[in-house]
Amino acid sequence: MNTTTGTSRRVRIALLVLAGVVCLTHAAAVRGQGDPLVEPSIEAVPTPMSLSGLFETTISSTNTEPYRLEAVVVSAALTIGDLAAQLDAKFADAVFDSLKITAAKPVGDFNLSSTASFNPSTLSFLSWQAGVAVTLFDIAFSDTFTITSPQSSSYNQFTASGTAAGIAFQATHKLGLCPLEFWEASLCANWVWSVCDANASLCAQFDDVTGFRAFNAAVTGIELFEDMLGIRGTLDVAIAYALDEKTLTPTLSMKPDWPICVGLDLLGEVEVTASPLRIEGIRVYGLEGECTLDNGVTFGIYESLDDAKSGAITGKADYFEKLSVTGPLYSCCGTDGTFDVAVYFERPPAPSGALFGVGLWTGSVEMQLFEMFAFSLSMEIPPSSSDWKLSLTLRVFW
Repeated sequence: MNTTTGTSRRVRIALLVLAGVVCLTHAAAVRGQGDPLVEPSIEAVPTPMSLSGLFETTISSTNTEPYRLEAVVVSAALTIGDLAAQLDAKFADAVFDSLKITAAKPVGDFNLSSTASFNPSTLSFLSWQAGVAVTLFDIAFSDTFTITSPQSSSYNQFTASGTAAGIAFQATHKLGLCPLEFWEASLCANWVWSVCDANASLCAQFDDVTGFRAFNAAVTGIELFEDMLGIRGTLDVAIAYALDEKTLTPTLSMKPDWPICVGLDLLGEVEVTASPLRIEGIRVYGLEGECTLDNGVTFGIYESLDDAKSGAITGKADYFEKLSVTGPLYSCCGTDGTFDVAVYFERPPAPSGALFGVGLWTGSVEMQLFEMFAFSLSMEIPPSSSDWKLSLTLRVFW
């Protein structure tokens, strides 16, 4: 065998192998720079998930029951991506009172939601509600089906709301499902009346019994005057017309704003009958005043001159006058605490025989002490009775 020829052949083979390695290396480099045939590595992106909840318990004490566990509420919220689910359970007087499961998820432009409620103590179904909401052309549409037990109370409600030309409106239409029939409808609107720089509103209501049911309109904050001392007088006018009562009643409220701390509102009304149109009477039925200091503490006085108006003015129909002090408290974690103290008076002569007519003391404090813990404490003490009540609510966030 020729040694020279064999050596030449081995050299050619080595050169071919080296060339092939160089070509493969170059091709791999080129493909790594953008060859579509090579799939880039894909890193898995974890789906965001969070779990939170609330444990709340309310304990009360009275003169006849020194310790009573009023209610326990447990809530848990789970979020996986854009899917949100929540479970709410309530125990009242040591009885598993209610259980509610809610889920919500956006699908494209639509927001879907579903809620099921049960009575665990009787293992019975209470209701199921499914809804869809969407915003089109700056108008929010929603449609909600509510299936209840008994089914004769089931209904579907369609709502459209939005703002056009400075007018905020809302229209609702409610249908009974079992059987399918019209129940009620309403159309309401709110806007700023530029002529008087006042807030105006109107609402028309219809139902399946009377057809037209009621019409309400109101204009609030009409300025009547302002004198040299800065004392301003404002006027509120409300008109309510109900078909069954066949009356038209405008209500006028005189609200002068004093230049001192207290803003005193004198509440009066003018009653007018529609047929024939005549004024029945003019009267002042109450007053309200509030004074807010720079530190956020507010002093209030609310007095009713008509027992029929006491509930609307003082918040409790049995008392004609209320004095209150409310304000903020230092609290943890960016959440302001609050306190509220009020005293209610009976109209003289006080039917309970209380000194100075003081019928009830109330007070409440609410604070968050730690990031995961808050509490509220409230009391009701009638001086002339032993029927006092003290309630403590503890909240744990997780």
